[in-house]
Formats: sequence, C-alpha cells, structure tokens
Amino acid sequence: MEERSGIHPVVAVLVAIVLVAAIVGGYVWATYKGPVHSGQVVSITAYPIHRELSTGSALGGLAGGKDIYDEEILVANVKIKSTTKLPLFLHDMWADVTLADGTSMRCVGASTHDYNDVFVAYPALAPDKTQPVQRDITMTPGQEIDGQMIFHYPISAQQWDQRTDFKITVQFINQKDLVIDNPAATAVPAAPGAKS
Repeated sequence: MEERSGIHPVVAVLVAIVLVAAIVGGYVWATYKGPVHSGQVVSITAYPIHRELSTGSALGGLAGGKDIYDEEILVANVKIKSTTKLPLFLHDMWADVTLADGTSMRCVGASTHDYNDVFVAYPALAPDKTQPVQRDITMTPGQEIDGQMIFHYPISAQQWDQRTDFKITVQFINQKDLVIDNPAATAVPAAPGAKS
C-alpha cells in the first residue's frame, strides 16, 4: 500500500480561497478612498409670496380678472465639510424640488449680489441672515463651512408643503458632487408672517 504525503486537496482549495480573499480584501482596504466631503441641511426657512394683481383690458389680461403670482423663496442653512487631505474647489450650487405630481424643478443658488438683494427686498427675512456659501473657493483639508444658500421657485406655498423631496447639490471641481437630501418630512416650517 502506497502512503500519501502532503495536504488533502480539499484543505488546499480552502487555504487558496482564504489567501485570495485576504489579498483582495487587503487591496480594497489599502486603496479605498471614502467620500471627500460631507454636508447637511441645518434648517430651511420657506418664505411664500402670493400676489393677486388686477388687470384691465389695456394690460392684455381678461377685463377685470386677476393675475396670480406665486413664488417660494427658500433660505437654507447648510454645513459642508472637507474630509480629505487635499484642497477642494467648491464651484457651484443648485437645488432640486420634487413636487407631489412628480414634477422636478431646479434652481441655481443666488449669487452673492442677489443674496444681499433678497434681504433688502424681503426685510422679514433679515433677522435670519448669516453668511452666504461662496462660489469658486478652495476648502482646506478638514475645513467646515457654515453658511446660507437661497433658492426660489415659481410655486405656491401649498405645492412646497406637499413636495416629496428637496435636494441641494454642491459642485466641486475634479470631485463628485455633494448631494444633501432634505425630504419633506424633515422640513422646517415657514417663517412667521411670511405671506405678503
């Protein structure tokens, strides 16, 4: 009878599988780079505007009819943090609102000049004014930005209240966009006395 020497084939296969899994796991662990930024919506102040303007026949509307103007101004307080060891270049920002009927609308964040004009035009918002999130800035490693973004949509307060989602997107050069989700369930109520 011939005597066998060495390892049983099943044990050899199991050892090979464990070694391959360890090598692949080590490679993934060593090369994995987590997100380079994070962010959150701290609060949102919704400022609804509703105007009914009477029109005459000379103005092109129905004689004696009313033109209705609805708009929702949103002041979002956000935090954005760099979680990388490299500088990040923050380029732009916008927000998408999804209405109850599934319609999605996008608004680019107000520029620095427009940001200041909003608080002049709507003084009821002035007590909440802080610093705007600036465009085209370089964030240093680990830096956190606390600031405001302003968006406006041609929708009624009711449409805003019945929305299904609201997402703010911050665009970085040479990095993935940072998407900060704020679904309807976590919204902050409208500013008191906001209707004009």
